[in-house]
Amino acid sequence: MNLVSDGAFRGVLSALTVGASLWAGYDVILLARLRGRGKGDPLVGDQRFGYAMGIAIGLLGLVGTLRFNGVL
Repeated sequence: MNLVSDGAFRGVLSALTVGASLWAGYDVILLARLRGRGKGDPLVGDQRFGYAMGIAIGLLGLVGTLRFNGVL
């Protein structure tokens, strides 16, 4: 016995993943604001790394959702 249909589960799961992956757009904005700041500062380097990882994880989530839905 299923609580929700397969289509509804797929739709909700895809919407939640895409919603969470859109955070990568915010990371792109934050990474762009760091441009021109001191490259020797370790705190700025940590921020750059964190934003880059957020973008990579967001893109991975979007690609996974597209593959899950048969688009790619």
